Amino acid sequence: MRVFVSSVIGGMESYREAAAQATGTLDHEPRMAEDYGASSSTPQETCLRGVREADVTVLLLGARYGARQESGLSATHEEYREARGRSPVLAFVQENVEYEADQKEFLGEVQDWTSGQYTADFSTPDTLRDAVTRGLHQLELSLAAGPTDENEMLARAEQQIPAVYGYGTDILSVVVAGGPRQQILRPAQLEGEDLSEALMQEALFGPARILESTQGTNKRLQEHTLVIEQDTASFRLDELGTVSIAQSARKESRPRSGDLPVLIKEDISNRVERALLFAGWVLDRIDKPKRLSDVVVVAALVGSSYLGWRTRAEYEANPGSGPMSMKRSDRIRVQLSPARRNRAALKLGAHTLAEDLTILIGREVQS
Repeated sequence: MRVFVSSVIGGMESYREAAAQATGTLDHEPRMAEDYGASSSTPQETCLRGVREADVTVLLLGARYGARQESGLSATHEEYREARGRSPVLAFVQENVEYEADQKEFLGEVQDWTSGQYTADFSTPDTLRDAVTRGLHQLELSLAAGPTDENEMLARAEQQIPAVYGYGTDILSVVVAGGPRQQILRPAQLEGEDLSEALMQEALFGPARILESTQGTNKRLQEHTLVIEQDTASFRLDELGTVSIAQSARKESRPRSGDLPVLIKEDISNRVERALLFAGWVLDRIDKPKRLSDVVVVAALVGSSYLGWRTRAEYEANPGSGPMSMKRSDRIRVQLSPARRNRAALKLGAHTLAEDLTILIGREVQS
């Protein structure tokens, strides 16, 4: 692969050399600004052409933003925007430095863009070389599995949404399907005690727990899928690494006498965010080489569409009244646009993704 290295870092030479060494170690062709000879074009036009010709762009981001070009952006910022719609971008961010204000804003743009880059931190040329090596290797693995089919991933996620969970049960379902499609877990691994025990421990007691520690928990295998379930919550994992999480849609399943049964916006957003963080943890546990480079997320309400929709403040101000949903469907399903996101978004962008999915759910309930 042709790898274009774009950077503005204090004492950059050693860092650029580290990135080039990592690229060469994997038998790829590193290209940097100084590799292009004399040309009638400006140096920046030449670099932008190099970005367009590259198979992947490695972005090294330090404390400085860099001089602004005619566009008003720094050269590195221009190269990033040129690359992100054309090919994978692997972004590496320097730790323990004081970023210029413009650079902070640029970093936010890179880290919020969830559809195409791997992001890692570094502090020395050695840690950067290791990070670039891992990033390129993980990209190779994902490309070797074939193209990522967003429609296939969405169809697979759709199949995991429960048609019904139980009579009178209001369920929030969040499904994360990864791609490119490939087997991540062998049957023996899926049935292994080590895996199920680790998953159950994290689901019950982890920072993004999605099961209740006060309830009994059952484990079973169903059609090549590991199922860990409680009365009103469950977790499913199949051999393709598809993660399906079902939780109660309401914090209070039985409202106080005189209170209306409603969906609380903040509670839904919190549950969606925890589901995304938990799914990210699961994928890191079962797929450390990151063969699954991309994900789609689908969220659904099952058996809950008759409920009203209120913010926590609205509900606490007047719990006994408010609009109720007129939805006749017992199932509301939403997805992001675009649906396909870089896998890193499950951890780096979980809060933002949860906010957007919650807004989409609320629109459907209230429409």
